[in-house]
Amino acid sequence: MRIGVLGVGALTEAIVRGVQKSKSPYRWCLSPRSAFRVERLLSLPQVSVAADNQAVVDQCSTVIIGVRPNDLQALAAQIKLTPDHHLICVAAGVELKTLQALFYPAKVTRMMASIAAEYPGASVFFFPSDAALSTCFSNAGFGVQSFSTEAQFEASMLSVCVNAWWLDQIQALAQAFSDETGMSLVDAVELLARAQQESATLLKQRRSTAPSVLAREIGTPGTFTARGLYHLKERQAEKPWVDILSELLKELKSMP
Repeated sequence: MRIGVLGVGALTEAIVRGVQKSKSPYRWCLSPRSAFRVERLLSLPQVSVAADNQAVVDQCSTVIIGVRPNDLQALAAQIKLTPDHHLICVAAGVELKTLQALFYPAKVTRMMASIAAEYPGASVFFFPSDAALSTCFSNAGFGVQSFSTEAQFEASMLSVCVNAWWLDQIQALAQAFSDETGMSLVDAVELLARAQQESATLLKQRRSTAPSVLAREIGTPGTFTARGLYHLKERQAEKPWVDILSELLKELKSMP
């Protein structure tokens, strides 16, 4: 399979790197935009660069659109597409119907990812669902999730936001470990990263069990875990997280 990229930014660079590190790498054809990123990617096997955007779509039926939302219209005017083209657009906040109108007669799928796509086990989100596309990224080692409505897909963007919030909390907790025990900050971060991995493993392996139930299986009565859970609940530690998430979801729904 050969995949084209129109607009090689930080996110699309991460996606290409993530796929090429996997057990199922593909062939890639890049647009010449962002010469320094393109040059870095050319060091990977099976990656080439085309002369211009039209050359990319002439060589590839599957193409990732990585330009900014404000640049989509200009890009659409530069390329000639056919019904055989399948475009995967990572531009945030642009509705599917708008993309379909811009890039007619090509098929369009929206995609959400983060810069973690460079590493094994990262996730990608799609709307609408597409079996072939899901298989393509699953084979390359990505976690794949599709959504039945565009509103749900848009909300998936906030899961990426939550990642940043978690990371900021981990920094604070790691600093506390370091300050109180003399552990290096690097070791403290590694310790908490492993704990996060264990949480993710439990959530994936026991999908039918509520996260709060899992928490209390770990935090049996009389343990430090149980004491911590009690104090966090007493202080309503989850409330700021829920409040800001609710506010952002409302903002997302009100966007044109």
